Amino acid sequence: MRAARRPHARPGLIAVVIALWVVIAAIALTGTLIAAFSQEHPVRFSAPLKIYPVTQQIPGAQCPPGVQGAIGQSPTGAICYQLAVGITIKRVNDIHVERMKTGGYAVSLSLIPADGRALTRLTRGNTGRPFALTVRDQVVAAPRVDAPITKGRILISGNLTRSDANTIVNRLKGRAAQSA
Repeated sequence: MRAARRPHARPGLIAVVIALWVVIAAIALTGTLIAAFSQEHPVRFSAPLKIYPVTQQIPGAQCPPGVQGAIGQSPTGAICYQLAVGITIKRVNDIHVERMKTGGYAVSLSLIPADGRALTRLTRGNTGRPFALTVRDQVVAAPRVDAPITKGRILISGNLTRSDANTIVNRLKGRAAQSA
C-alpha cells in the first residue's frame, strides 16, 4: 500500500533548497570580498618617486653650480644632497604609516617586484649612506640605508610622530604636506 502524498511537501522542499542556495551564495560572496581586500592594491603616485644614493651633503638653500642635487631639510637647516644615478618608481603595492613596537611611527612602502629588484641592485653597492627620496625634485626623506634592501620593502623610521609620518606619506604620494 502506498503512502498518501502530502500536498504541501514540494513547496517546503523548494523553500529549503532556496534557503541553502542563499546561504551558499552569501558565503561565496563573503570569501570573495575577504580575498579581494586582503591583497595589496597598487598605489599610483601623482608624480614619480625617485630614489638616489647621496654622495655628499652640502649645507645651503641652493646646490653649488655644477652639482647635480636636490634641496631638502636636515635638523640643521636647508641642505643640498648631491645625488648619484638612481631609480624612478611610479607605483607601489602599498604605502602606509605603521606604529613601531619600540614606539614612534614609520612609513612603509611595498614595491612592485621589478622596482624591488632595481632597489636591491641600487642599495647593494651603496650601503651605509643616505638615500634621497624625491618627488618633483624636492627631497621628502633621506634615510640612511644600513644594509641592502632585498625584499622590496622600504621602512622609513626614526624619531617620527604620527603627524611626521603622515606628512611623508602625503608628500610621497605627491600631495601637499598635511597631517592626516
